[in-house]
Amino acid sequence: MTRILALALVGIGISAMPLLAAAKGADVHAALVRCADVSVPGPLSGCGSDPLAAGEVELKRGGDVEVELVGGLPGTTYDVVLRSVNGSAGMPLGTLSTDGSGRGEMQRRNLFDLDQAGLITVALLRDGSVQFVAGFAGEAQLKATLLMCGDVNVPAALSGCGGDPLKGGSVKIEDGDAVIDLTGPPSTSYDVVLLGLDGSSETPLGPLTTDKKGKGLLLRRGVFDEAAVGAGNVVLRGNSSVQFVSGFQSTRRRPAEVARFQVGLVRCGAVNQLAALTGCGADAFTKGLVTIDEGGNVKVEVVAAVPAVQYEAVFVSFDATAEVSIGTFQTNPAGNGHVHVRDFFPVGVHGAGNVVIRRDGVDQFVTGFAVVR
Repeated sequence: MTRILALALVGIGISAMPLLAAAKGADVHAALVRCADVSVPGPLSGCGSDPLAAGEVELKRGGDVEVELVGGLPGTTYDVVLRSVNGSAGMPLGTLSTDGSGRGEMQRRNLFDLDQAGLITVALLRDGSVQFVAGFAGEAQLKATLLMCGDVNVPAALSGCGGDPLKGGSVKIEDGDAVIDLTGPPSTSYDVVLLGLDGSSETPLGPLTTDKKGKGLLLRRGVFDEAAVGAGNVVLRGNSSVQFVSGFQSTRRRPAEVARFQVGLVRCGAVNQLAALTGCGADAFTKGLVTIDEGGNVKVEVVAAVPAVQYEAVFVSFDATAEVSIGTFQTNPAGNGHVHVRDFFPVGVHGAGNVVIRRDGVDQFVTGFAVVR
């Protein structure tokens, strides 16, 4: 194996951004490495033995998470978890399933809310064992942002944090070299270490001292051996406290989780689960769709129903004791028709029920599902 540095707690990549711009979050890219291969600053316990050819983890400033792996165990599902410093707490991020070749991908949008911040201890678990961790592999460099220790709040807050301010900072590891710079308090010294995922083992990276303007730089050439495989946090200590850590911070507010009603239509007379419906008409159609969105708008459409007739769309309560008419629509010579009513339901409404399409007072189509395989 070529040199792999698995930095499982890394920060937001800055990609040639000014430090002040990087302080409020950016994208991070990290490779996946096998947990069992980690030896710096110390080996990890509880590791599995699954194979891995390559992989990548991305955490984006908008709160998105993407994980991809190649050459994992075929036909396998992994739990993707954001872990705390020593693994005592975890936040599920989702699951990743591999295909027959061992390739898999997970994408989660807007997973983190505004100003949620954490260490990038992303791990993939199977059967209770950590198989892979986010890190750095080969010549693919790792770019990260520094975060104030006290800002970390997912999956758990950190203890022993200091209160030094931070305008910006970055971590870069490539070809065995480590570069850490920051803009913070003037004329202040910090000890920089790679802290292991067990929360105790560590590799010193050196001292960093800021100048009168608060700018500091630590450059270590060849600090990691060619064959080094490591995992941990880049930590800056000062005044007997942890001041800064590599981490991420979401800079976009996650939209509210709003229930959206979107379901197909089936023939009333075709329903057979859990029980058949009574009083149904005999109209046929090819397909239909009903949508009730978060704005209270209702849209009903049918395709290839009875041509040149009028249908009525009705919203029927869950217990079938009440109903309200949504509106009527006329089909064209091909039997296609639709009705779109804006702001039909007012703000604050929470509904449960079905939409029924009637002709001449007889139920023809209802919202439901059809199993065809």
